[in-house]
Amino acid sequence: YVLEQKLTAALGTGRAQQWKLCVLLTESLCTQRSWKDVLAAALDAGADCIQVRAKEMDAGWLFERAAYVVEQCRGRASVIINDRPDVALLAGADGVHLGQTDLAAPQVRRLVGRQLLIGVSTSNLTQAKRAQIEGADYCGVGPMFATTTKHKPVLAGPDYLKQYVAWNSLPHLAIGVITPANLPELVAPGGRGVAVSSAVCGAGDPAAVVSEMLGHLANFDPTGETSR
Repeated sequence: YVLEQKLTAALGTGRAQQWKLCVLLTESLCTQRSWKDVLAAALDAGADCIQVRAKEMDAGWLFERAAYVVEQCRGRASVIINDRPDVALLAGADGVHLGQTDLAAPQVRRLVGRQLLIGVSTSNLTQAKRAQIEGADYCGVGPMFATTTKHKPVLAGPDYLKQYVAWNSLPHLAIGVITPANLPELVAPGGRGVAVSSAVCGAGDPAAVVSEMLGHLANFDPTGETSR
């Protein structure tokens, strides 16, 4: 039984997907439009993944939000829930995203089996390789760029993305203060997918921002189903 659990963890879901643009839907960053308006605009513009991120929200409210997002995204985009595998399962989301200080991927895999994709935030190749061994389906890669509002002890930068792409064992989402202006710096070394928060959530025209960013990523088509 223990061996079976370890094997299940290491295999992941076997249906990892390379998204182009994941919008980190964060209500506090939606300063010009409501979060529901931002969601609708992002989907209409072609965002293929939405991550629900609401760290301070009580579980009950988070479930209601997640369920709403899942319904809106059905047949249009994948839905990932930040930090909470329980909420992801109950809401019918596609996956859960874990930070380095959250539950480890093998622990979450024991809880969810192969029902959920598992993503893991990484800031170096050592963490990425460990995430692969532990059964992650994709990696967050970053942070790419510095922010003036939130100090990051480690700035991975585009150099890490270049290393990750050369390794190229798992789908990725580059993350960290990514905007239409600096996105070309990530496309150049082979970046195929990005996760974006403020640039979309705080925009007066979220759809225009999503469209512009997808234009930069147009040379890299998602590979769809990938196998291990």
